[in-house]
Amino acid sequence: MTDAAPAFDFSAFSVVDNHLHPYEIRHEGSRYAPLNSFLGMPGEDEAALAHRDAMLYQRWATRQLAAFLGVEPTPEIVAEARAAQGDERAWAERLFRDQNIEALVVDTGYPQPPVDMAGFAAIAPAEIVTIYRIEPAIKALLDEGVEWDDLVPRFDGGIERAIRDEGYLGLKSIIAYRTGLEIDLAHESDEAGRAGLKQALASPDDMAASKALRDHLLLRALRHAVALRVPFQIHTGIGDRDIVLERCNPVLLNPVLKREPYRDAKVILIHTYPYVAEASWMAAALPNVWMDLSEGIPFAVTAVDRIFATALELAPINRILYGSDAFAGPEQIWLGAKVAKAALARVFTDLLHKDLVTEEDARDAARAILAGNARVLYGVLG
Repeated sequence: MTDAAPAFDFSAFSVVDNHLHPYEIRHEGSRYAPLNSFLGMPGEDEAALAHRDAMLYQRWATRQLAAFLGVEPTPEIVAEARAAQGDERAWAERLFRDQNIEALVVDTGYPQPPVDMAGFAAIAPAEIVTIYRIEPAIKALLDEGVEWDDLVPRFDGGIERAIRDEGYLGLKSIIAYRTGLEIDLAHESDEAGRAGLKQALASPDDMAASKALRDHLLLRALRHAVALRVPFQIHTGIGDRDIVLERCNPVLLNPVLKREPYRDAKVILIHTYPYVAEASWMAAALPNVWMDLSEGIPFAVTAVDRIFATALELAPINRILYGSDAFAGPEQIWLGAKVAKAALARVFTDLLHKDLVTEEDARDAARAILAGNARVLYGVLG
């Protein structure tokens, strides 16, 4: 990257955050949870605090919020100043206005039990698009021990109601957390699904035993996404500690996404980090694939420039989506937008100096990545 000052300033550009989670505001202990990286050790014992405080994201986030609040950049002082912001919606409005955050695409499947969306909407001053995650429905059906002839209409009906009656504008799967992304097309048939259900119910504590069923239901949900004409988000790359990381490379989805009818689904590879180069190729090679950059942005804070630069290597501009993966408070949404805009300015300045883009190209691309592509993909925003 060049050492020269950025030629671009994207700070006023609007933002549609393509991937995050609803949250409830809690002020507990001496630290403010939204400044935690999702990778931090839980709790507030000495070892957990030391672990989190040694992460560069944590230190950077604390300094950024301290500056916005006008206080000293220590976790305890920032937590106290943040807790003093009495009107949660007014506080979020200040943050969102600062980064021109207009809309949020919200995966309601985390946390569990679900956050009350009416309560979330009351404190989140932006347009909200909700995404229906299939795994909570699968868990409920397995916990109930349903038979195949009951599972199919309930699973299918839940998806159809979510889209047609309940206002969801997309589907989501975290099969990467369960059995990985190497989906076996041999599990596509109802016969394979029925056999998979028997295996899953026979060994409820063995996640691997549910692979055939989960593969079947993912493929089934993808077909619903085609029929209902809604996007389908699939978790790829890093996640919490229970992720099956060795099976989370998005290229494992290639055999499915290149085959009918799945190649007609609009599939969003969520997160992608550290497999950003692979996802960039997929978004270029497969006309039904988009790539999302949340989680790596902002939590891998030192990699944000590289994440954008890598995504731009092959992926068409209109297939790259900014997101934050915020999960605990409006500050994470604000921090993600703030670091993303600065990084995009640096990346496009470098490309401009190399004569790989024009100034108009760069501005158009930044607008698309930060908001425009999500508006088109979900069809209703702004």
